[in-house]
Amino acid sequence: MKVSAQNIESGKEFQIESDGVNGDFLEKMSVFKMSDEKIKELIGNLNISADAKSLLYSFSKATIIAGKKIINIGKKIIDFICYLFEEYPSATFGMIFGAIAGVLVSTIPILGVLLGPLLAPIAIFLGLTSGFYQDIKDKNLARRVAEINAEFSPLNA
Repeated sequence: MKVSAQNIESGKEFQIESDGVNGDFLEKMSVFKMSDEKIKELIGNLNISADAKSLLYSFSKATIIAGKKIINIGKKIIDFICYLFEEYPSATFGMIFGAIAGVLVSTIPILGVLLGPLLAPIAIFLGLTSGFYQDIKDKNLARRVAEINAEFSPLNA
């Protein structure tokens, strides 16, 4: 299937041919867990500059065309990130903290060049796993995992 997108700033169009894009993929990309208003509210509540919020809003409008279907890929990405942040706040914070720690180590002269590429992924992983552990302890998450496990219980038989 032919997939095309346009660079918002330059107007240049990109096209690829992909066999992995099928009706099932297009259906999944069309379903959003959060409404436009909820996404705007979450972006509006972020403690970042107005320029960064504006960039996020414009990113949420990015689209691609797959065959004859228009997919709002920017909204889907932001929807997924916001959903993860709401469902797993400690894991998300831990991953971001690990990424920042990895970048800070990378900025150390000479030593950062050697340790940065090795330490950054490890710091991200440790932050993610420690945050996920905290989320697991959360009762709402435990209830949600039990519900999902019940959905897959026929597969255990």
